[in-house]
Amino acid sequence: MSEINQLAQERQRLMQDFLSVKTQLAKAREENENLRQQNTQLNIDLEEREIEFTNLFSYVQSFEN
Repeated sequence: MSEINQLAQERQRLMQDFLSVKTQLAKAREENENLRQQNTQLNIDLEEREIEFTNLFSYVQSFEN
């Protein structure tokens, strides 16, 4: 096999590896964005629960006084 053919095959293999890594990166970015959105929603939910807890605690304390 000539050196040119070997180089062409190596180039093709490297291109396949590159495309595979590029696909993995796109999937990782998408998953990261999904996790970021979930985290944002969880923070919103947590803030809401904290407000509810604070309000309930204040309500209970009003009966103690």
